[in-house]
Amino acid sequence: MERAAFNYDATIDYSMHAYIGQMNVECIHCKAIKFRNETPGMCCAGGKVKLPVLELPPEPLHSLVFGNSPTSKHFLLNIKKYNSCFQMTSFGATNIIRDGFMPTFKIQGQIYHRAGSLLPFPDGDHQFLQIYFIG
Repeated sequence: MERAAFNYDATIDYSMHAYIGQMNVECIHCKAIKFRNETPGMCCAGGKVKLPVLELPPEPLHSLVFGNSPTSKHFLLNIKKYNSCFQMTSFGATNIIRDGFMPTFKIQGQIYHRAGSLLPFPDGDHQFLQIYFIG
């Protein structure tokens, strides 16, 4: 299997050769569940990073994720498809803060996706998903 990634063969079941074990080791600091050989404390910087308790999602998302209705079952069976709808959107925010020459940025306010239409307005420039349909 050495250098197998450079010579991919679709007939080989690589999952038989790439088993890394179960995620069953708990971090002593933050209780994150990890793989056996993950670096200790990498998840929380050895207990220095403390995240707030995760709140339950608002309605109607809570009912869709934790419910037992036909709508909930449909949502859970198709959640990857729904999530994929946002793949071809652009990220936007009401206030993006850029400090100096850092390659990262901070966000304040509302976060949203810019989906736009499949075609630009007359005499408008192509933007967002539309750039993939030029030509």
